[in-house]
Order: sequence, then structure tokens, then C-alpha cells
Amino acid sequence: MRSLKFLNKQAARIYITLFTGLAITAISCDRDLLDKKPLDSLTDDAVFSDANFLQSYVYNVYNGMKPIWLPGTGGFEPLTDVAVSQPETHDRSAGIRQYLEGNLSADNITDLTNVWNDEYGYIRKANVFFENIENSAIDATVLDPMKGEMHFLRAWMYFELTKTFGGVPIITSSFKLDDENFDVPRNTYDECTKFIMDECDLAADLLKTTSPTPGKISKAAAMALKARVLLYMASPLNNPSNDVAKWQAAEVATKAVIDLNYTLHPTHDDLFTRPLKSDEIILGKSHTAGTRIPDWGFNYDYWPSGFDARQRIMPTQTFVNMFQMTNGQYPYMPDGVTVNPASGYDPQDPHKNRDPRFYSDIIYPGAGPFTINDGAKSTLRTYEYWEDANPNPDNAAPYVNPNKVDPKNGQELYDFGRDSKTYWVKGKTPFHWRVQTGYTFRRLLDFTGPRASFDHDYNQAITFLRIAEFYLNYAEIQIALGNEAVAREYINKVRKRPSVNMPDITSSGTDLVREYRNERAIELHLEDHRFFDLMRWKAAPSNIDIPIRGLTSVKMDWSSAQPGDLLGKMTFNYGVIEAAEVRKPWAGDFYYLLPIPREEIKRSHDAISQNPGY
Repeated sequence: MRSLKFLNKQAARIYITLFTGLAITAISCDRDLLDKKPLDSLTDDAVFSDANFLQSYVYNVYNGMKPIWLPGTGGFEPLTDVAVSQPETHDRSAGIRQYLEGNLSADNITDLTNVWNDEYGYIRKANVFFENIENSAIDATVLDPMKGEMHFLRAWMYFELTKTFGGVPIITSSFKLDDENFDVPRNTYDECTKFIMDECDLAADLLKTTSPTPGKISKAAAMALKARVLLYMASPLNNPSNDVAKWQAAEVATKAVIDLNYTLHPTHDDLFTRPLKSDEIILGKSHTAGTRIPDWGFNYDYWPSGFDARQRIMPTQTFVNMFQMTNGQYPYMPDGVTVNPASGYDPQDPHKNRDPRFYSDIIYPGAGPFTINDGAKSTLRTYEYWEDANPNPDNAAPYVNPNKVDPKNGQELYDFGRDSKTYWVKGKTPFHWRVQTGYTFRRLLDFTGPRASFDHDYNQAITFLRIAEFYLNYAEIQIALGNEAVAREYINKVRKRPSVNMPDITSSGTDLVREYRNERAIELHLEDHRFFDLMRWKAAPSNIDIPIRGLTSVKMDWSSAQPGDLLGKMTFNYGVIEAAEVRKPWAGDFYYLLPIPREEIKRSHDAISQNPGY
């Protein structure tokens, strides 16, 4: 949708795009039926009178659930303390730099507010659905679950709009071609959230008899979305008076989700791979070669050597420091610079004895070896982000890895890079030094396939709703209600995942709040939570407007390496990354909501009011 007016004047004929990306194992399409008539010539009657075509229409509207990688292919994460982006390679990222520089406006926001255009486009499709099935002859046992899915989807799309802009126009009907009045004002935030929760209730009731199927909307998903909305309603941004009743409503809804039959998946490494882990994931999505993210997928954009010099986003040192030591201590004091003497952390051996999730989620100098499927050079490789301690352009002895040849296949152990910086300068490995902080994300990568292929069927999966989030949501609610022991219990549930098994937290007061928010950042990163968490907590200052820190240099000395050593001696230096973006001081509280694109206000003849401050 380019605008409400544009969408509402679309022709009535419906064109269907099959939603092929869902990981739905229990549903098949009747190919003979679908092949009888071209999909692009279907009339309204053909679509809405046939259960198979109608289900395909519903699956198309699943695409209205904003993917976690938008905007761009790094999502909102680069607007936080967790990640930094390469703006010139972060597709659809217009507005990110402006936000961080404090000069975002209704005229330059562009990509950051594609959510307005995209969600209203799919909302219209949902409205068309409800109008056309009002007198449907399709059996209720078949039709009701589709209605439930569509009520959920309309609720989801309005939630995306409200968490981004606050109150928005509630549109529940599609305008006809001869309608001229498209000037619909904004509803209040409270009106919008009531509408969303009512939609969730309708969805839960209509889906109550359907069996959960991986990738498909269920009663549990409707309950979970309602609980999340209630948490947002109770949060400081939307609850300035700290109305306890709002926290209590969130408590009841969240506990209802917890009491369903979901548990933490025992292992963390494979949580974001298909098939969807239905023990933990309430609603998720896996991908085929034709439905994954733009270009070549997560491998292309997050690959540790910045394939094609397109490294999208990188973890910051601030985020890396959030991962505790295995003894439960933070490596650094809260200032992020002073080493915590109780931790046992050694800045020159920084990756030793860290929270096991660190190794699942972060790729750091010397990480691996990983099994890399990369054509002729397939081999075990470590992630090399360093320069020679005594560099020379040819990497000649004695400053060369004595074990650089893989004895299994005779291939050289490089291309994550030998001596990254030297080879960058020489032009032999021109990708590594786009990784400004020295770290890359490991979550969502697939090392079982090639780094980038349009044809390979990668195994990544993304989650929209999973039970770990609701354990953490419940902990936050209990902190707000003054029940710290219960809050610690639910935070520790997440930390006690069998493959993680971190020590229990025992803190209270402001320290408990810090530990909770730290735990949430680690557990839910790259899942489209951190930015909106900071917004609803009104916690942007000192979390968004910060210098980007990372590894300013890493040097490797091979001179004392022995046969069998994968690494020589590394020396690490830390500091502010001068080449990274410069974040300006927090612009002010009006930045907790994004501006509505000015073109939308003009098209409404000023019926839509702008958010304050813009």
C-alpha cells in the first residue's frame, strides 16, 4: 500500500499469491484443483466460494506479519546497543542514520515506516476477506478456523502499527470504488489496543478446536499475542501513571500462556533451524529457497566474512559484554570499561568461560572451527579477524600458521581469511574489514550449506512467538508488582535451559531490573524485540545514544605455534570504533514513537494528526 487512499481504491478483482513459505506439514494443496484455472484470472466468487482457494488467500495474508529482518535485513536492531549497521549495505535502511543522528522527520523516515504502507495493505486484504465470507456457504468447521487466522492476522498488523506509531486509524471495511471519503482520523492508543485484544479473543474462540500445526496460527498464538499486547499496555510508555490494574491484566494473560503445554527446547544451538521446534515455538516460520529474506538470505547478509562486502550488521562490544561468565558474573563493571575483579575475566583471553549462549550467538576472532560448505574450498575453518603481529604482505614464515593446510583434503585453512588485514590491504580477501567491531552474529546462520545460493534450501527458521519470551514477560510483570522472588524464578527458568545451565540470579531492586533486561537482550536478540523494549521502557538514553565499541585491533603471532595448533597467540585491543556511525545525544521523548509519513497525512487532508515533536 502506498497510502490508505491508494489501497482503498484498488480494483475489486483479487489476485492471489500462494503463501509457500510456511512450514505447515499437515496441509497439502490439491494441485489438480489449483491447476484448473490460472490464479491471476480468479474472480471474487471463485476465491470466496472455494475452501482451497480461500485458504490460499488466508496464507497470503500471513505475509502481513512483518518479518524480523525488516527494515533492511538487520531489522531495528541497529537502532539499539546490541548492533551496528553498515548503512551503505543495509538495504531499505533509509531513516536509520537519521534516527541515530537525531534528525528524523516525517519527510525522511521512508524505510523505517514501510510498516505503515505494508500493514495497511494487508489489513485491507483481511477486510475484503470478512466482507466476502459473511454469507459463505463453506461449512463452518472449515471456514471458522480461517476466520480465526484472519482475526489474529488483523490483530498482529494493528499491533505492529501501534507499537511503532501509537494510535492509528482503525479500518474494518474495504472502501468501494465510488467512495470518495478516505479521510479517516487516528483512533486513540487505548481504542486500538482494545480492538486488537477483541480480535485475539475472537481468534482464540474460532481456533479452539483446531490441532496445533507448526507454522500455522493457533489458539495458543492468539492468547500469546494478547498477552504481549497487555505487557506493552502496562509498560511505562503507555502507562505513565503505573496503573497496577494494567500489570495485573498482563499477569493473568501471560500466566495463561505459560500454563499451555510449551517448554524450553533443551538445546539452544538448533532453536532457530527447521523443523520448527514446536516444544518451544508457539508461532514461527521456516523458508524455502523462494521465500527467504531478500537476496541470498541470512548467510549472505550475516556471513562472518561479510560476503560481497555486504556485511549488514555486527554485534557491538556493549552486547558482547552482556554475556556473563559461567560463574554468573559480568566480565565488566557497569561502565563497560573496568574489568569486574570477581568475574575471572581476562581481556586477553576474552572468550573463555562465557555463558554457553555466547558461543551459539557470537562469532569472534578464533571462533570455530566451523565446517564450511563453500565449493572447492570446503573445509574446517576458524574465524580469522586479525592481522599478523609482524605483518608482511606474503604471510611468509615464520609468521604463518604452520597448520594452514587441512590434512583431510589438502585445502588451505583460510578464506575466513589468512591474516585478515594484510590480505585486505593486498586485495586478496576484500571482505573482512567491513566487520567494524570484529564480531559477527552466529544466530540464524546455516553452515551446512554454501554461504550464498539462490537454489540451496537453507534450514533457518524464525520465531514470532516462543515460550521463553513469556517466561521473561512474566518476570517483568512480577518485578512491576513487587514479587521479586517469582521474577527471579522465571528468569532462572530461561537460564536453566539444559544446554545453557547458567547460575541462578539472586539480585533485587535496580540490580534485578538490570539483570532482567540483560537476560532479555541476550535471549531475544535478532527477534525484533530490543528496540521496542527500549521504547516501551522509555530507556533509550544511555542505551541507544552510545559510542560504538568493539575490537580496535587483534594481532596473531604464529612464531611459537606448534604442529596441531589452530591458533597462535592473539592480542586484543578494545575501544571506540572510529569508522562506525556517530550516534548523537537522545533527541527527546518524542522519539519513542516514529513519525507518520507526511504523504499519508496529506492524503488524509490532515484528518490524520502527526505524533508530537515531528
